[in-house]
Amino acid sequence: METKATPSTAVNAAPFRTHVDSARVGPMSVARIRGVFPQTAYEMRRVVSAERGRFAVALYRSGTAHVAQDGRRFQAGRGDLVVLDTGRPHELSMAGACDIVVIELPHGMLGANADLVGRHVATPRRCDHGAWAVLAAFLSGLADRIDGLVGMPDIHLADALVSLIVAAFAEPAPESAEAGDAMTDQILAHTLANLSDPALSVDSVARRHGISPRYLHQLFQRRDLTFAAWVRHERLIRIRRDLMDPALATRTTAVIAAHWGIHDHGHLSRALKKEFGLTAAEFRLMARADRHNA
Repeated sequence: METKATPSTAVNAAPFRTHVDSARVGPMSVARIRGVFPQTAYEMRRVVSAERGRFAVALYRSGTAHVAQDGRRFQAGRGDLVVLDTGRPHELSMAGACDIVVIELPHGMLGANADLVGRHVATPRRCDHGAWAVLAAFLSGLADRIDGLVGMPDIHLADALVSLIVAAFAEPAPESAEAGDAMTDQILAHTLANLSDPALSVDSVARRHGISPRYLHQLFQRRDLTFAAWVRHERLIRIRRDLMDPALATRTTAVIAAHWGIHDHGHLSRALKKEFGLTAAEFRLMARADRHNA
């Protein structure tokens, strides 16, 4: 995450020292930022690049920070997690000794859940319970072992991290979330975790959450989605990933597709072509070319 620092208007602003370790995890970047910022604070503004549509998810292991976006302004402290949409105006200021883990990822990795995460920008969440505690432990583990991320297979690690982020943000604060949004978020998280289940359907998911299939359709309509189209898209994303995975190079396309609940090979190639512009065979050829050129 590229940043630049400019002094605030406070008096006696002194130079500060920072150390940044970073690594790539698929299309994500992982960074650990450690430093001593003057108590007067420095305002940190992200250098906006041509690459828009990314979230920064920051876990504060120590220190405090003031964050602002979309008219919200909060102070985050130790054990808080904050998300910012880096492609839009935002502010971040820190003071004192800080140790921060930052994950930056494209909106597209979250699929339909990008809206879910985007609703929580500049709203610190405590990471002391449930999925939030699991996510915080995972991020801290990445920060402590960031040197080991360089050069390692990262496709599944990135997927695991996305799943944890979605699970955490689908665990809304009861006092602040509308019942319908909370239910939809829970359904999205549950469905993502069970995409490989051949029995996954509107009926099974509705039954799992104690609602009628009609109400499930209504919940998805509020977000301009249909359940079947969303599930198909998420499955195609994972099939594309597996087709490009060197570890699965000997696995047939049919086996990969069946693992994600698609059994019509002809339909698969048409669906991939429509969704991503390439057929299954073309993805396999691309993967082999990438391995040859590596």
